[in-house]
Amino acid sequence: MNPSEPTKNRRRSRRQKPKRGTKVACRKGAFGMGANVALSVLDVSESGLRLLVKGPLSPGDEVEISLEGTAQAKPFKMTAQVAWALPTADGSYCVGVKFQRDLRYADLHLLAWM
Repeated sequence: MNPSEPTKNRRRSRRQKPKRGTKVACRKGAFGMGANVALSVLDVSESGLRLLVKGPLSPGDEVEISLEGTAQAKPFKMTAQVAWALPTADGSYCVGVKFQRDLRYADLHLLAWM
């Protein structure tokens, strides 16, 4: 790859900033039985999200994600797979997760600034 060439964006969907008050929970495993390790959601898209978590997660780990916007009666719960994870300077971790099924556009609209 030539360094002067722009890199191609490989994302399937555009990242959106979460609306104020959007809540996230992240539990290791597909059944949501573990402790909530989520600190905050950084961005969300139809195919996944980026969030800060308290403890280490590894690429390939399966997690249950729960997302709740201010205008929702019940949170969205979905299974996702950790795509990447990076430690941060404060000891938390920034992770990217890919949903097993994409969010519907209407559901994404409840959670993010479009």
